[in-house]
Amino acid sequence: MIGDHATSDRAAFGHLNEGDHNGPHTDCEHGRMRFRRPGAGWTATAALGLAATALGLFLPWLRSGSVLRDSFEFLGVIRTLGALAGTGLTWLPGAWFGIVPAVTLCVAAYALGLRRTAATICLFVTIISGTVAGVAVVEAGNGDTPVGIATAGPTTTAIGATLAAVGAVGVLVSGRRSARERAKGRP
Repeated sequence: MIGDHATSDRAAFGHLNEGDHNGPHTDCEHGRMRFRRPGAGWTATAALGLAATALGLFLPWLRSGSVLRDSFEFLGVIRTLGALAGTGLTWLPGAWFGIVPAVTLCVAAYALGLRRTAATICLFVTIISGTVAGVAVVEAGNGDTPVGIATAGPTTTAIGATLAAVGAVGVLVSGRRSARERAKGRP
């Protein structure tokens, strides 16, 4: 009987679909209703991935004897050695130092409801950080040498970037679906 009652309530209040609201709650003649925002799971996935990406930047990336260095110190070593000179990647250190502010901007944009803007910025962040981290993970080797790439930072960053990219694409795709449904007259 309870199932029948719930079905009849849905039929009686059929105009109250998830899209019929201007926020997480709607007041109507039938009482206060709580609605889930479409794409909230994708937003949470992207935010979690961005947090892991930022965390990975501060974990060890370079092993030099018993000293471990994070990605920013690693870039300092690369700059000092001039390893990027003449490679066309001289922009990389500047972009790398901009990742944490870009992650902060993405999370703030998600929190303010600017999901598509945040997802677009998130994709740029994940392309840069994920590519560099992925190359570092592949090149890390087995750790037998006294100087080499540590795996904790690059692995965490690569996993976070992948998760953030999946979440950002989900946000963008779920937004397109909602726009299409609104165009067809569905709430």
